[in-house]
Amino acid sequence: MARKGILVMLVTLAAWLFSIIYLLPFVWMVGTSFKPIGEWGLPTLIPNQVTLNNYYEVLVTGGVYGVRGHFPPIMRYLINSLTISITVAVVTSLLGALTAYGIVRFMAGGTFFVNWILSLRMIPPVVILYPLVVMTKTVGLYNTTAGLIMVYPVITLPITTWFMIGTFKSIPRETEEAALIDGCTHFQAFYRVSLPQAAIGLAASAIFAFIFSWSEFLIPLLLAPGEAAMPLTVFAAYFSNQYGILWGPLSAAAVITAIPVTATAIAIQKYLIRGLTLGFVR
Repeated sequence: MARKGILVMLVTLAAWLFSIIYLLPFVWMVGTSFKPIGEWGLPTLIPNQVTLNNYYEVLVTGGVYGVRGHFPPIMRYLINSLTISITVAVVTSLLGALTAYGIVRFMAGGTFFVNWILSLRMIPPVVILYPLVVMTKTVGLYNTTAGLIMVYPVITLPITTWFMIGTFKSIPRETEEAALIDGCTHFQAFYRVSLPQAAIGLAASAIFAFIFSWSEFLIPLLLAPGEAAMPLTVFAAYFSNQYGILWGPLSAAAVITAIPVTATAIAIQKYLIRGLTLGFVR
């Protein structure tokens, strides 16, 4: 028993050590966001003099230290990111649910189709960026939020479909059969009976799509480089001038960018874990 207790203590200490190492860059970023310009290069986690000037530059003047009007304030890009991420989350979770339901209940496409869907997620997004740029320019969706909303599901839909496949496998078929006997069509049985029971898996799929859309950088950098559709991640990359990187405003913008996804993950982590494991543990 004593040996087991020592082992548990060592594992706990190791877990804390890895957690501290993992969180160290985030803590450094938060500390830098409150540092005055003279302390940006100092290797300290806690600023000697706390200031809110970095947040003022980001929220009011646009993020370029001492130069007003170079960029609009961050709220414009925050709205772009929210619009894109929420829309993509809703669209991909619903389309993933419909696709997964057809696969599970009717074996639409067979095993080959299921494996093909998963293989699409294995393709690095950078491989298809050039065709996506050409296609969005051709149809007039380049540098628009609508273009990003059309492109992101190409990346998120395969994995959300796999989330929902596991979810629908865990739902008893008898509940739908009872609805069909009562006179429901297959689609009515889907959205009245199966979809409410798949709420947790649906939420997990939507959260995954939201986090991906919110944090993606390379795709919007090439497809939406202008201010009209630029999301937060691309906006944060422009904190530089002829003197170097503006670490203070950059850190402040990064903190603001991280708040929504961090708060969402903390608030619903138990539901997210349950949604990801549906269908694997019965």
